[in-house]
Amino acid sequence: EPTIESDFTFPPGEDLSLDGGGSLARPTIRYAVYGDPARLRTDAVLVCHALSGNARVADWWPGLFGAHRPLDLSKVAVVCSNIIGSCYGSTGPTSADPETGVPYAERFPVVSIRDIVRAQRRLADHLGISRFRAVIGASIGGMQALQWAIDDPERVESAVAIGAAPLSALGLALN
Repeated sequence: EPTIESDFTFPPGEDLSLDGGGSLARPTIRYAVYGDPARLRTDAVLVCHALSGNARVADWWPGLFGAHRPLDLSKVAVVCSNIIGSCYGSTGPTSADPETGVPYAERFPVVSIRDIVRAQRRLADHLGISRFRAVIGASIGGMQALQWAIDDPERVESAVAIGAAPLSALGLALN
């Protein structure tokens, strides 16, 4: 079970700019923290999920956790957040558009990997994380890990991208 499972909503006046144009007003990011939250400032690891995953990383990738495993919670704190656009608590198509009060539905904007990472960066700032010991992900999560390494190399000690490559939208669709 996560030590913390919560939502972070961008403060008033802070929107998430989107690569495709426009922005999401005050989006919410659902996240989970495993391990001692005091370790977030010095020993944080970000796990990025694939398209069908969620913030509860220990539920879908349990083999990573434990003594003598990649995520030993006596040594690191692990953060995982639901991606923007997911159906697991972060702002997505079923969320109410703050402008209209009705769900975005088909009006929900296209979100890029860079947009997802931009939202994760804001969550990291909120949690007081200035640098991750590692950013780990597979598939679309691996693309997020690559994007972190490209956009914020000073904030990522190690990036582990599994089964991922920087792809265009068409390449991603065909993958």
